[in-house]
Amino acid sequence: MISNHTILYIIGSGILALLLALFQYVYKSDRNNIKWYLAILRFITIFLLLLLIVNPKFDKEVIKIIKPKLVLAVDNSQSIKYLNKDSLTKFLMQTILGSSKITEKFDTITYTFGEQLNQSSVVNFKDEKTNINQALQDIQVIYEPQISPIVLISDGNQTTGRNYVNSSKTFNQAIFPLVLGDTISETDLKIQNINNNKYTYLENKFPVEIICSYVGNEPIFSDLIISSQDNIVFKEQLNFSTRYNSKIITPLIKSSKVGRQSYKVYLKPIQNEKNILNNLKNFSIETIDEYSKIALVSTMSHPDLGALKTSIETNKQRSVDILRPDEYILSKNTYRVIILYQPNIKFERVFELIKQMNNNTLIVAGISTDWTFLNKIQSDFNKKSTNQNTLVQAQINTEFTSFDISDYNFNSYPPLNTDLGEISINTKFETLLDKSRNNNISGPLWFTYENTKSRNSLVLAEGLWKWRMHSFIQESDFKKFDSFISKIIQYLDIKKQNNRLVVNYESIYDGNQDLSITAQYYNKNYELDLNAEINIKFKNNISGDLIELPMSINNYSHEIDLNVLDSGSYSFEVNVNNEVHNKTGMFEILEHNIEKQLINANINDLKQLSKNTNAKLFLDSQVNQLIEELIADNRFYSRQKITKKSVYLFDITFILFILFVSLFLEWLIRKYNGLI
Repeated sequence: MISNHTILYIIGSGILALLLALFQYVYKSDRNNIKWYLAILRFITIFLLLLLIVNPKFDKEVIKIIKPKLVLAVDNSQSIKYLNKDSLTKFLMQTILGSSKITEKFDTITYTFGEQLNQSSVVNFKDEKTNINQALQDIQVIYEPQISPIVLISDGNQTTGRNYVNSSKTFNQAIFPLVLGDTISETDLKIQNINNNKYTYLENKFPVEIICSYVGNEPIFSDLIISSQDNIVFKEQLNFSTRYNSKIITPLIKSSKVGRQSYKVYLKPIQNEKNILNNLKNFSIETIDEYSKIALVSTMSHPDLGALKTSIETNKQRSVDILRPDEYILSKNTYRVIILYQPNIKFERVFELIKQMNNNTLIVAGISTDWTFLNKIQSDFNKKSTNQNTLVQAQINTEFTSFDISDYNFNSYPPLNTDLGEISINTKFETLLDKSRNNNISGPLWFTYENTKSRNSLVLAEGLWKWRMHSFIQESDFKKFDSFISKIIQYLDIKKQNNRLVVNYESIYDGNQDLSITAQYYNKNYELDLNAEINIKFKNNISGDLIELPMSINNYSHEIDLNVLDSGSYSFEVNVNNEVHNKTGMFEILEHNIEKQLINANINDLKQLSKNTNAKLFLDSQVNQLIEELIADNRFYSRQKITKKSVYLFDITFILFILFVSLFLEWLIRKYNGLI
């Protein structure tokens, strides 16, 4: 549509051009035919020049038909090939993309996915992991404002990522699963998961949590076997049925050798079981030799001595010698922890030896403690003794972080006898137990403190034997009290090491988790240093091959991807800044591919997916029915998009051509008639 202003400009340009042409060639001149021709040409020239200046435009409506998008999301994982559905998948893609009905109604776009989504129509079925949820979420983000139904060509088996059925409740696009694979569930036994601690102590029994599952219609039984180096360490028969199709077994395994021990957990296959790869899993645990000798030094007889010795020695890896100060000085034994029970002036040489050897200590300071001597012999704390005794209740400090004490509560335990004097602590410390009198906190009762050379703990009371007896009264055993004392001794029994380099890795990588090793390096102030150069050197323990790689920065740590290594056993060394700091370790990468374990299509999850997104599920033999469903579905319609576009009223090229012709003819006539 041409605006009124544009029309006025065009008319005005014409009148102005006419007046100028008449004025130049007709007004006050001989009116012959030549002058009229020249006036017409001059009119054309001026008029066209004015049109170029005015540049008249008008609005034009452009109508565009926008088809809905049809997204093909094709599973490119190895499980499709193991199911012998790779050729069928390509056929299904060609059938849908080659359908004239589909291309007439939809604009089709093809994506392939394994662990990641890729816009491509080329499939090779080489992806080792399947993340259906992430692929669908990415497609939802890309096409959120558009009408874009999704055809999911997959077996429905996901090996990594969040469950796509739960996520689908928030999807706004209809998803039509086209199911690949056998939809009839095969009888199968499986070890779902194994949970165990990373460390244990020599001669201890450590728990292992094993989760097993069964798919089938008949009651069956199978043997669960745990072995180490071909020696069976545990065996139990398990019964399964349709109703009782999962079991959790928690056997206790005795650690009998120091170092990393590997174990195999095997669920004996049942008759006609096709997939036996998921009947076997491995785990490992690091066994630490905790054996240590502890000196309990005292100049007096007290029930606390026997209670402490008995409690500590419940761990067979610890031995306690009760010694007088002179016996400790003459002893040739090497003690890793020294317990100083109510020290006095006779302990002077003992403290000197402890300082010389940098031993870790536990000081029990009861009502018989010589505080004048104790204040003088060390500078970490100081107490003004009043020589007045009182009973105080103990209360756990919930903010204590050196080790876990969340399982303990001493509120109901008998009060301990202590000196009323106030204590001042001159070093960094952490309160383990607070004094509590009439529900009021009045300072630390038991605390830990560290310096550059040792770890120490101080309890400002006596009467611990009462706690051990109370533990028996409450629990019918001494385990509660003994485990509490064991935690304290374990804390003191560890020599403080240089922890500026922290390396995190798994002893066994079975292919289900990310294959990576991370490291964090801290400066002298224990601040994270991401500028450090960290290298890692691998050695294949079978072939002896060496490979050295730099670790790259990933968020707040350095990281190395172990996918560069083949399956096998490896030792490694992490070095920082030319071997100023280093850590070593061993791990094993198992030859494992979870995609090989998938022998059935996950039709239940795919059905729920289609239901959650208001769509329908189709088998791989129903591709034509799928096409008809997509064509008939009125939700997927084309839209008209009308846009207004400003266009020139005249073609500028044409105007320039006429302008050139007009000027040329005017010049030619004037030249021919001698007017130039």
